Amino acid sequence: MGLEVGWYLRFARTDRVEALVSLRAAAQVRHEEHTFPDWNFEVEELEDHARAVMTRKQPVYDKEP
Repeated sequence: MGLEVGWYLRFARTDRVEALVSLRAAAQVRHEEHTFPDWNFEVEELEDHARAVMTRKQPVYDKEP
């Protein structure tokens, strides 16, 4: 899953990416934070899965005019 998150962040045409991942994959998603320092990572562990929200520190697409 970590590699897939990396691809989503590299080619994202949005400033926010949200993913639901297994609890086992949450650590891999957190690891991507070291590879993508221009994104903020929030990972919330729930009962049987984790919700990961990645947001650009400097918006590119969702800027207000």
